Amino acid sequence: MGSNGTVIRVGRPGIDSEVATAIAIARRLRPPMKLFAYELRRELGLKSLSRQAVYAWERGEAHVPAAALVAAAKVSATSIDQLLALARRLDEMGLRPGD
Repeated sequence: MGSNGTVIRVGRPGIDSEVATAIAIARRLRPPMKLFAYELRRELGLKSLSRQAVYAWERGEAHVPAAALVAAAKVSATSIDQLLALARRLDEMGLRPGD
């Protein structure tokens, strides 16, 4: 997320899908969803963050702020590199988190 609160978009094809999958993996490493969304909201310094917003990120229906990926890694006690590597591996296998 930029300093003015805008979403940073990366021009690499598939990055939105990869980041969405990484968020889904992080959520599964830190269940339940209610707690994950709460801890993510606190890490991001937001007044609110609904579970529906997190689900929208996971489904690729909304762009994931870069800061959300950083926060998800912290909340799930996993590095960003590990989350993205797992996301790539699942994609190569044609799977989604939970499959």
